Amino acid sequence: MSTIPTNITSTLWDYIFVGGGLVASVISHRLLESDPHLKILVVEAGPNANDRSDIVWPNSNNLIGGDFDWKDVTVKQSNLDDRILSYSLGKALGGGTVINAGGWVRGDQFDLDTWGSIVDDKRWSYDGLLPYLKKSEQFWSKDINSDQHGQSGPCFVQSVTSTNREFPLRDIVLQSWAELGINPRPGLDANAGNPLGVGELQENKVNGRREIAAARYSLDGITVLTDTQVARVIIDNKGPGQSPTAVGIALADGSEIRGHETILSAGAIRTPQLLKLSGIGPAEELKKHGIPVVLDNPEVGENLADHGLFRFGYKVKDPSAGWALGSPNQLFTQEQYGWGTPADFVVSTDVSKKGLAAAIAEDEGKAPDPSVHPLLSRERTFNEHVFIYAGAADGSVVSFATFTMLTTSRGSVKLASSNIQDAPLIDPNFLNTAVDRYVAREAVKLQVKFAASNATAIGRDILDGEVGETGFDETLTVDSTDDYIDARLRSILGTGYHPMGTAAMGKVVDQDLRVKGINSLRVVDASVIPIVVTGHLQVSLYALGEQASAIISAERNQRRG
Repeated sequence: MSTIPTNITSTLWDYIFVGGGLVASVISHRLLESDPHLKILVVEAGPNANDRSDIVWPNSNNLIGGDFDWKDVTVKQSNLDDRILSYSLGKALGGGTVINAGGWVRGDQFDLDTWGSIVDDKRWSYDGLLPYLKKSEQFWSKDINSDQHGQSGPCFVQSVTSTNREFPLRDIVLQSWAELGINPRPGLDANAGNPLGVGELQENKVNGRREIAAARYSLDGITVLTDTQVARVIIDNKGPGQSPTAVGIALADGSEIRGHETILSAGAIRTPQLLKLSGIGPAEELKKHGIPVVLDNPEVGENLADHGLFRFGYKVKDPSAGWALGSPNQLFTQEQYGWGTPADFVVSTDVSKKGLAAAIAEDEGKAPDPSVHPLLSRERTFNEHVFIYAGAADGSVVSFATFTMLTTSRGSVKLASSNIQDAPLIDPNFLNTAVDRYVAREAVKLQVKFAASNATAIGRDILDGEVGETGFDETLTVDSTDDYIDARLRSILGTGYHPMGTAAMGKVVDQDLRVKGINSLRVVDASVIPIVVTGHLQVSLYALGEQASAIISAERNQRRG
């Protein structure tokens, strides 16, 4: 027997959101703001975590693998020694903002310009999205790139300096990057369209406190169903000559809810699963699972892209000197040093074009033209490095995390069965291209040169080599072979927690985020991003939600005359 209140199943909703994550929070809030009379329903598979005090702070334990994580895993990764990886995704109102690290990294203008170019719509270029990037954020400083940053948005952005928590190694780290030819961005702001170089760490926190999207964009006045899983979209397939129309949703318990428009906002993994379970996807795959084909679109669930992430530890020569958390340095007992990631900077780097061209030739079967190839014709943000002043309880180890940002490998999300309760088959296909293997290898070499060589002050005076890894007799040094580096990468690389692209704009949805070939159905989440954004996705997703709200509101106003 259904536990859903009858007033929900009997109401004809103006908008039904499937998934109550970041984007759904933004759009539903803005739609109600534009018209308080709208009947909006948000259905979320997870709970409401807005009042959970145990997830507020950066050192909260209930994050990855906790109560608000889908706890998904990948299929075996053939390029990572057949490892099966944990694949954490937010399962709560606010989605990933409930469990993420809060990094506020916009990425490169070129990426968003490529998005706009691919879909031939300037609204999805950097300049087209900039008003919405600004609308979402409340930057801590009015003096840094005021033309690039918002001052009154719901998402507060803090920095290391705004929270008065500069770390003891700050100047030495900055000097060490400069010794490698990597220099600071103007104002140390890497969130103004060109991140290449050294930028100060920025996070969307308020004095360290987590900002959950469903709290920052209030859902007051919106009907919310939590702990409720949607099984499929109900499609009225009107027959030959007429486009099928989404008329509502069916829940996992069999209840049906009807609405004028359904908006899938379940993320890059669950959205393609729901589309397929609703009969929208590759016909052959749907038939395999006994699902009637409403619309044959082989692109649904394809084009899965994600950033890679790996981290190595480096020994501190003198832990008593107070360089790292856990050391006897009394500075770290001050409250603000627990308000964010213990790092000063985010550093974005390109790679050597000669080696990159060789990797491209291996992947594409011919030598690329460096004057026009998008990976070669200009500097690009291939890797993001975060040198972290923590790694051991006694302050004897620091960590060096690297994201591989401009990945070219593509994976997929496929059905395990026709049952929504069965998690889909997730294959990010990490390190499947020669380009990705080359880029990751170059990132390790730069990391080692920075932290474990005489080329930098920190390598000469502060650190004492890489910690090493169980199962390997060697440690990483500047003399490590490519084969050894590759083996270490296969053993440690995992998800950067930024899946995207599985219902790509231009292939599955149009420029207004409507599912092609289906009336009254949209997708608005990371699955629609048709390119790899070299930033932390929450920033682009807030802008996506803001622009989608404007598009949907404008359509509604046009219908009303």
